Amino acid sequence: MRVNTGILKPFRWILYLLLTTGASWALAGVFARKDYLLVRQTTIAAPLDLVYDQVRYFRNFRVWSPWADMEATVTLEGEDGSPGAVYAWEGEGDVGQGRQVLKALSPRRIDFEVTTEKPYRSTSPTWFIFDTDGELTTVKWFFHIHIAYPWNGLAMFTDVDAGVGKDFSRGLENLKRHCEIMVPRMYDGYAVYEEALQEQHFAGIRRTVPLEQVSSFLSEHFETLDRLAKRRRLVPLGPKTALFWAIDSLNRQADVAAVVLVSSDQKVPSSLQVFRLEGGVSCRIEQHARPDLNAARQAIIRYLDEKGRVPLPPLQVEYIAYLPEEPDTAQWVTYIRYRSAAPPPEPVDTLKEDGVEEEPK
Repeated sequence: MRVNTGILKPFRWILYLLLTTGASWALAGVFARKDYLLVRQTTIAAPLDLVYDQVRYFRNFRVWSPWADMEATVTLEGEDGSPGAVYAWEGEGDVGQGRQVLKALSPRRIDFEVTTEKPYRSTSPTWFIFDTDGELTTVKWFFHIHIAYPWNGLAMFTDVDAGVGKDFSRGLENLKRHCEIMVPRMYDGYAVYEEALQEQHFAGIRRTVPLEQVSSFLSEHFETLDRLAKRRRLVPLGPKTALFWAIDSLNRQADVAAVVLVSSDQKVPSSLQVFRLEGGVSCRIEQHARPDLNAARQAIIRYLDEKGRVPLPPLQVEYIAYLPEEPDTAQWVTYIRYRSAAPPPEPVDTLKEDGVEEEPK
């Protein structure tokens, strides 16, 4: 039987093309580099020990690692923060499977080893070097990549540093943002801490009372909450707290509640009200000795003004240690906090929107 060579000709070209491509790939792999060292760095307005601990402990990876949002099952082994601790992950597709081991610690350096099992097997050392200048910390992140033959031939035609390095840059940006939020700012002599709060539920009694009677109002109703707790009709989950919706200095009165934190599904006595505070960003001041609510409020408001945010009532005053449990006022500890939000948008000028100009004055 005679074969039509015209039909086979395209297939020969395809075969030649594949063979040529494969040979070029293999030849490129002979001469191509196999090792790459990626380096990224950032400077963080936070002290060295704070930044160091965010990198050292695997439990902190969830807030700054560029891969923390991967769909993966994560497990921790060993003593977190100590050499030998292991961070292991497993997921579908490109997430793959692997482990990161904390290899060594020194005052200005942390060494890890990253091993991937899927979708391909590789082992890469990675390390962080820290430098400090007062309250500024410079972090350099190094990552050594070894690409075995013949895959290193393909790497010749890609920008490995840019392609892989973007994740490391993003991780350092996350680390910088997270650490700088953790550092308190000083306003009027007070350190203002910013933190995220989940939704909270409080049970207690709310009244509008003269300013000079606020202390006696709180003491009286805190005692009521204590009695309910002793009778097991109330299960407090936190310290005694005062919620101030308004402090009217002109009319000398306050809209205030004496409350305790409770679970969302707790049944409380009918004599009490339940107050739900939404989750969000909270600004907190910690005061020792007798609290000065007005000074703390003003410091938080100044902080929020600088951040372009507004306070959300109520002002939350948590009495961590207070009279009568601690009669020595020097030992009192009080947390004063406001939740905050972005300011409301500016009202729309409907006259201008409708094309109607204002009359000249």
